[in-house]
Order: sequence, then structure tokens, then C-alpha cells
Amino acid sequence: MADSRGAGPRKTGGFAMLETVMADDPKKTGLDRKLIAIHEPHEVRSWSETLGCTAEQLKEAVKAVGHSAEAVRLFLKKN
Repeated sequence: MADSRGAGPRKTGGFAMLETVMADDPKKTGLDRKLIAIHEPHEVRSWSETLGCTAEQLKEAVKAVGHSAEAVRLFLKKN
């Protein structure tokens, strides 16, 4: 039976195989959600949407306070 992530055993030819759900980038870690990679277009789109700002506002914030998502979030709230 599959769990909520879609992973779980399945029967194939008399033996069980484990299915896993992979992230689109297996190298990503929790740290990726704490830092903003401003040079990556998909990150600029995602962070702009998440933080409710334009790409230019995001770039200005990163330039002002660095790549920390929390610092950028606080900067955008103040400005």
C-alpha cells in the first residue's frame, strides 16, 4: 500500500519492489529553501511568487541584504 507521498511496495512477478517519489533535483536540500539563488530564473519566479514581489524587487532585496530568504522577507516587509 502506498503512503501519502506515493511511495510503497508493489507486487511485480512474485516479489515486492519499493517505489519512491523523487524530487526534480535530487541534490536539493532544506538549505535550498533558506537561500535565494538569484541567478536561477526558476528560483526568481518561485521566490517572487512566494514573497509577493516582482523579480526586480527580489533582485534589489538580495543585493541589499544577501541571499538569506529570511533577510529578504524582512527587507521586503519594511520597504
